[in-house]
Amino acid sequence: MTFSRLYRLFPLTAIWTLIVAGCSGPEPPHNPEPVIEMLPVSEITRTEAVISARIQKRGTSNLTYLTFHYGETGKIDRQQTADNPAATIVTLSLSGLRPGTSYSCYVEGGTATASLRSETISFTTEPNERPAVSQPVPLSTGPTGLILEFEITDDGGEPVLSAGCDVKNTADGSTRRINLASDELKVGPHRLTIGNLPTLSRFTITPFASNSAGESKGASIDFTTQNSIVLLEPGVLSSVFEGTTDLTISRLLISGYMNGDDFRFLRALLGAPALGNDPLINSSATEADLTDVYIVEGGDSYDGSRFTENNIVSTGLLADCARLRAVSLPSSATVLARDAVARCNALEALTVPAGIETLLPSADCPSLRAIDVSDGNRNFAGVDGVLFNHDITAIIWFPLGKTGDYTLPSTITAISENAFLGTHITGLVIPESVTSIGRGAFAGSALTDITLPDNLTNVSEGMFQNCSALSCVHLGSGTKYVGNYAFDGTDLKNLYVSATVPPFAATEAFYNRSEDMLQNCTLHVPAASKKIYRNHSKWGLFEHIEGVEAQ
Repeated sequence: MTFSRLYRLFPLTAIWTLIVAGCSGPEPPHNPEPVIEMLPVSEITRTEAVISARIQKRGTSNLTYLTFHYGETGKIDRQQTADNPAATIVTLSLSGLRPGTSYSCYVEGGTATASLRSETISFTTEPNERPAVSQPVPLSTGPTGLILEFEITDDGGEPVLSAGCDVKNTADGSTRRINLASDELKVGPHRLTIGNLPTLSRFTITPFASNSAGESKGASIDFTTQNSIVLLEPGVLSSVFEGTTDLTISRLLISGYMNGDDFRFLRALLGAPALGNDPLINSSATEADLTDVYIVEGGDSYDGSRFTENNIVSTGLLADCARLRAVSLPSSATVLARDAVARCNALEALTVPAGIETLLPSADCPSLRAIDVSDGNRNFAGVDGVLFNHDITAIIWFPLGKTGDYTLPSTITAISENAFLGTHITGLVIPESVTSIGRGAFAGSALTDITLPDNLTNVSEGMFQNCSALSCVHLGSGTKYVGNYAFDGTDLKNLYVSATVPPFAATEAFYNRSEDMLQNCTLHVPAASKKIYRNHSKWGLFEHIEGVEAQ
């Protein structure tokens, strides 16, 4: 067909259109789909990672879903749909991954008209490591051991196989390994008791922990065993002596918190009878300095029947400690109860701190020669080893270990109940200032002769009871009353009464289990009053009454 014929068949404009169309490419889409791009994986640990995707929107189409696919390389078998497919950046936190393992991941999504998918990327989790431990911290220390705490801060991704501390003696280089129990091998803080150490020796203590990846060690501490004991919590005194069978030190210097368990153990160290299955230690301890101790309630009974109370040196707390020779009581204590140190046969010195507000004596301490009182105490004072109230107007406790003669201070106005109970003095000078003497004040003492002041009106009940060596008593001119059993158990040979009017005598005033006092004791009275005494219903029962001329 010739061109002229083709021209006749197609108009020129149509031909031109065909030519232009044949020379141009396909027309671009009017609404392109979004582009999904995987971003580098972040926050990779042994078991965790964060995967992310960027969504680049290019048209008006929106993703209707977005799903992450991941899994170990070669096995992408897990998926999770994102909650916000319309966001520009979408992330997913992965957990429960295996340490030291390669993973692959991609993301796919879709619009109303197309399905989209990103490229696949890979990452590798961190491998497992050796565990990590912290520097140990001493909690309580003693002369032969200590309790410390350290922490397994990281198990390294593997079960911990062993942990504890290496204890190196710096003198000879020998090292002992102390292990935690198998049920304690986990991340967290742990306590370890290290005992049976030689006294006054230096050690380097290094914590360790191991797993299948190996063993690691924490920072070391240096520790020197001392004669002092530090208890940062109650109930652990026996633990710092763990493994100790022989204690050769004589003085125990203790600070910190002590409850019934601690005092139970301390009593055993000082020679008190053992209770139950308590551990036995061959102890040479004879002194206890408890100045910096805080007595707290809790723990077991310290003597089989009594329990500790906050800031109270309670009855029997240190009683029956056969080896105890000296004790300084806690400065935080407010009460020293009766018989707190009773029957401590070797006790020679007792120190009373400033905080004691209430104090009662202890019986049967035959060696006690000195009761010292802190200068800061506002309630009591010690003078030459004898305990008085703060103003030295009343005597409270006279030590049994003092012997010979004793003269009371001139400021004394009162002698407390049982103040000289069982004392070994043979003579006592009482000033005229004394107006009151309590019951049994001299009972069981070694007095042989005593003169009571004229200002004293009452001879109290049992005042001289069981004073077996007492042979002569002088009652002052102001005497008005003689109580029951005042002379019971004495060997009284002479009783001098300066009162011109016979004092009132209680029903059992002259009872004496040792001898017939009315028959064997001579009553000496003012000559001018002899007849009055002879005719008295009670005093007249003395077989021997003699008059004494006034001087």
